[in-house]
Amino acid sequence: MKKIIISSIFLLLPLLFIKGQIAIGEWRDHLPYMHAKKVALSEDNVFCATRQSVFKYNISGNNLKKLSRVEGLSDFGISSISFSKELNLLLIAYENSNLDIVQNNNIINLSDIKRKQIPGLKTINNILFSDKYAYLSCSFGIVVVNIEKHEIKDTYYIGNEGARINVFDMAFDGVYLYAATEQGVFRAPYNDPNLFFYATWKNIAKSNNGNVYNHIVSFRNKIFVNQTNENIATDSIFIITDTTRQLFNIKPEFKNYSFRSGQDYFVISSDKIVRIFDKDLNPTREIDHYGYGYPFAMDAIIDMDGIIWIADQNSGLVKSRGQNYFDGIFPNGPYTTGAFDLAVDNSTVCAVGGGIDASWSGIYRNVEIFIFQNEQWESILNYSVHDAVNVLIDPANNTRIYVGTWGNGILVYENGEIAEQFSQSNSSLESMIPGEPYVRIGGMEFDKNHNLWVTNSGVNNPVSIMTDKGNWFSFPYSNYINSSLQGNILITKHEHKWIVLPKGNGLFAFDEKGTFENTNDDNWRKFSVKDTEGESFNNIFSIAEDLDGNIWVGTDHGPLVYYSPENVFSENSFVAQRIKIPRNDDSGLADYMLGTEVITAIEIDCANRKWIGTENAGVFLLSEDGTKQIYSFNSNNSPLFSDRISSIALDHNTGEVFFGTDKGLISFRSTSTSGSNDFNEVYIFPNPVRENYNGPITISKLVSNVNIKITDIAGNLVFETTALGGQAIWDGKNLNGDRVQTGVYLIFCSNEDGSKTHVTKLLFIH
Repeated sequence: MKKIIISSIFLLLPLLFIKGQIAIGEWRDHLPYMHAKKVALSEDNVFCATRQSVFKYNISGNNLKKLSRVEGLSDFGISSISFSKELNLLLIAYENSNLDIVQNNNIINLSDIKRKQIPGLKTINNILFSDKYAYLSCSFGIVVVNIEKHEIKDTYYIGNEGARINVFDMAFDGVYLYAATEQGVFRAPYNDPNLFFYATWKNIAKSNNGNVYNHIVSFRNKIFVNQTNENIATDSIFIITDTTRQLFNIKPEFKNYSFRSGQDYFVISSDKIVRIFDKDLNPTREIDHYGYGYPFAMDAIIDMDGIIWIADQNSGLVKSRGQNYFDGIFPNGPYTTGAFDLAVDNSTVCAVGGGIDASWSGIYRNVEIFIFQNEQWESILNYSVHDAVNVLIDPANNTRIYVGTWGNGILVYENGEIAEQFSQSNSSLESMIPGEPYVRIGGMEFDKNHNLWVTNSGVNNPVSIMTDKGNWFSFPYSNYINSSLQGNILITKHEHKWIVLPKGNGLFAFDEKGTFENTNDDNWRKFSVKDTEGESFNNIFSIAEDLDGNIWVGTDHGPLVYYSPENVFSENSFVAQRIKIPRNDDSGLADYMLGTEVITAIEIDCANRKWIGTENAGVFLLSEDGTKQIYSFNSNNSPLFSDRISSIALDHNTGEVFFGTDKGLISFRSTSTSGSNDFNEVYIFPNPVRENYNGPITISKLVSNVNIKITDIAGNLVFETTALGGQAIWDGKNLNGDRVQTGVYLIFCSNEDGSKTHVTKLLFIH
C-alpha cells in the first residue's frame, strides 16, 4: 500500500494551491495534477499540461492557476501544448484534434479538425511554431494553422502517393521543415509553394523493422531524431543529414519522451533521467534523482536564468535550481481520476477508483482511495487489492473508511492505514470460490444503530450484518433471491432493506425484525419493478429514499417512484409510478421524465430535490416531485468532464455536489444545505450588499424549510420564498423584478407552525 500526502512528500514552494469554498453556482475540478506530460515557457509563466488540464505557475508571483474545463477549456484529453513568444499565446491540442488558443485571459476554440471527417485517429501529437503559423504533427499528416486568423491554412498528406501517415513531431532549421513519422524522417523546403504535394517531401531516413522516428529537434545546424526499438525498452538517437545517419552515442540508453533545444542547450527527457548538453554537445548535467524520488521525465525546458523545468509523469512540474535543489509544483488533487463511488460525511469527501464492467466482472484496477478534508486531498493506493466498488464513511468516526471490493472483501482504513480487512476467514462473509479468498461485495450501508449491512454476491448467504459490537451474522436468502449478483443495499426509514439485483433481476426487500439469529420471522419479497400500466423495468442501476420516505429507483428507462414503500410485503400489486410531464402542444399527451435515460445515480438534497446521474446525458436536478428540471448539466453546456456519471454525493453542510465521471471528479455549489435546530447562527452573505455585487444573497444556518419574508423598513413586502433546507437565496430584486433601493431590509423567518421565528437585517447600498 502506498499513501500519498502530497504536502509531506514533495518539497513544495510556499504557494500550496489552496482555494476555499466556491460560491453558489460555481464549479471546481478535483483532478490529478501530478502526472505531467508537457511544459511550455512564456516570459514570466511556466505552463504545465496533464492529460486532463493545464496549470500555470507564475515565476515572479510564486502562485499557481488552474486551467481546465472549469476555467473554459473546450475539451478533455490534452495531447500537447506550446507557447509562442512572438504571438504571446498558448496553444493547447487535444487527442481528438480539438484546439484552444489561450491569449490575454481569453480562450478561443478552433474545432475545424475535430469536426472534419477523417478516417482513423485524429490525434495531435506535437506543435511547432514558426512565425504566425502552428504546424501540427497529427496521426494522419500535418495541419498548418494560421494563428492570427484562427483558421486552418493547409493540410499535408506526406506519405507515399499522398497517403495518411502518423506524424509524431516536427522541426525547423531555418531552411527545411522536418517531420518524424512512422515511415521515416521527411524533409521539405520551408518556402516551397508546393508543400501540400506529397512529392515535395523527401524521406531522408526510412524506418525499418517496425521502429519509428517519434522525436526530432534542430540544434546548432544538426537534426537529432529519436528512433524507437520495437523489441527493447530503449531508444536510439541519431544525427541525420540528407545522406547520412550518425548514431549519437550516449550511454546508457533509455526510453525518450521529448527533445528540446535552445540557443545553447539540448535537453533529452527520458523515463529515468534528464540529460542536458551544451552547444558543443558536451554533457553538462544529468538529473537521475530529485532527492524525494526518481524522474519519469516526459518533457523539460530551460529558461533564461538556467532553471530547468521538468514535466514529470509522477511528480508534476519539477523546478531544478542548482545541482541538488528541486521543487515539486502542482495544484493539490487526487492521485488519479478514479471516482467510481463517492461518500460524504460532515464535509469529508471520499472517492474510490476501481469498479466493475457492464457484465459485473472485475476490471483488476488497483484500489485507490481519495479523501478530501479541509480543502486538501490525500491519496491512498493499494497495489495488492483490486476493484473497489463502494465506499462508506463511518458516521461515528469520519477518519474510518469502509471500502467494499469485488473479490477482496471489505477493507477498513483509519487515518490512512488499513485497520481491518473482513473476508471469509474472520466474518460471516463468504467466498464465491470455495477454498479461495474471493469475496465479492456489492453494497454496504449503516443503519441507525450503527450496524453495517453488506451484500455478498455469488454465495449461499448473500446478506451479512456486522453489529455495532463487531459480531457478524448472515442471512440465507439465496434461494429467495435466485440471482448470483447483489448490488447496492438501501435501508429505509421503516428499517426495511432493499437490494438491487443487477442485470435485469429487479429488487429484493426484507425485514429481519431485529432478530439477526432467527430468520424464521423475517419478511421478504423479490419483485419486478412494474409501473401502473404493468410494464416491467428490471434493469436497475441506482436507488435512493427521499425525505418523505418515497423510494426512487433508477432504471434504463428513467426513474420510477414507490410512494408507499412500507407496503412492500403486504400489497399483492406493488407498483411504482413513472413521472409524466405534459407536453406543451395542446395534444393532451405526456412524456416520461428522462424516460430514455439510464439512471446511474440518485441523491436527495436537503430540499428533497433529486440529483439524477445518467449514463450518457450528464446530470439533472429535479424538483421535489420530479416534474420539473431545475438544472441540466452536460459536457456541452457546463464544465462537466463527461456525460457518463458513475456517482453523486452531496456535502449537506455547504451545498456542494460532487459528480464522479469516467474522466474524473468535479463539483458544483448548489443552493440547498442542511437545516439547524434553531436560528442562533443565522448568517447572511454578503451583508452589506455593495453596489458592485450582483450575485446571489444567501441566508444560511436556518431551521429547515422555513418561510422567508423580506420587507423594507416600512413593512412593505419585497420578496418571499421557502428555504431550501437550511438556506434561502435572494437575487436582490423586489416582487416586480427590479433591484431594490438602498436601505435596511428586514428578514422574517418562520417555520410552518410558527413555533420557531427569527428576524434579522440586511443593508443594501447603491
